[in-house]
Amino acid sequence: MRRLGSIILSIFIIFVLSATNPERAEYIDWINHKTMEQSSNLIKKGILSVAGKSIFDAGTTKSDYLVFSVYKTDFTDVGLGKVTTIGVFNQFIPLSSFDKGQ
Repeated sequence: MRRLGSIILSIFIIFVLSATNPERAEYIDWINHKTMEQSSNLIKKGILSVAGKSIFDAGTTKSDYLVFSVYKTDFTDVGLGKVTTIGVFNQFIPLSSFDKGQ
């Protein structure tokens, strides 16, 4: 009986994790917003508000592992480096920051 309870709990946890695995569009919105927050340059903020989502979408790859996703965004073309982020529970956890020249 105890083993059955553990199996049911495990299935429930996997279901919750997979249901709260954020989508790519949510990540693109999040990274665009984060970058705009970090920028103090008004011109950069203007460019990001107009074309940021398409720029980030083109430079981002997603690896989906059912219960979480790993997003890798390459900003080296614009001089910002690379960012790796885990998406889980409808949240994004950066594993690396904007490291120039990584």
